[in-house]
Amino acid sequence: MGRLVSTLVWLESALAVVGFSLLTLRVYLHNLQWSHLLKPTWRDTASGVLVTAVMLGIAAAGSWASERWTAWAFLKRWMMQVGPLLAQIRPTQIVLLSVIAGFGEEALFRGVLQPIFGVWLTSLLFATVHVLRWDSDGVKMIAFYMPFGLLLGWLYLLTQNLWGCMVAHTLYDLIALWWIQRSLR
Repeated sequence: MGRLVSTLVWLESALAVVGFSLLTLRVYLHNLQWSHLLKPTWRDTASGVLVTAVMLGIAAAGSWASERWTAWAFLKRWMMQVGPLLAQIRPTQIVLLSVIAGFGEEALFRGVLQPIFGVWLTSLLFATVHVLRWDSDGVKMIAFYMPFGLLLGWLYLLTQNLWGCMVAHTLYDLIALWWIQRSLR
């Protein structure tokens, strides 16, 4: 495994451990049932797939806009920065990274932080975590990622189940990483 991939997997794994540990603590302290909080159902899986489609639509619209308008050029610059780094990731590594990130981040953000801070602040934290550089492009990336966090947050509010959020996040990461790799070739 390359150094970048290894670092990403370790970071996302650490985040997943923290997320699931805090979620376990929340379940214990609030006398919640795992079966209600994280139950795979067809309805929640379908909801997750639908949210994935909306997030991919937002990403595709952003990509399209980045080619046409200078206000959106930050997405193209971001792609030029991360693209070469992600070009070396093998398909099995994409799957591993997507599953760890999708499940771990949703356990932390939707399962632990959202009940405390609400949808808007949690979505802002979620978007902030996904920023690579702290400059004017980074601020724009927060604004770009915010709708992703809001969609996932509203899905959790609607279903009170993390499964759909985890499915949506994992599928989005799988497809987005695959698309980035394809576009670089």
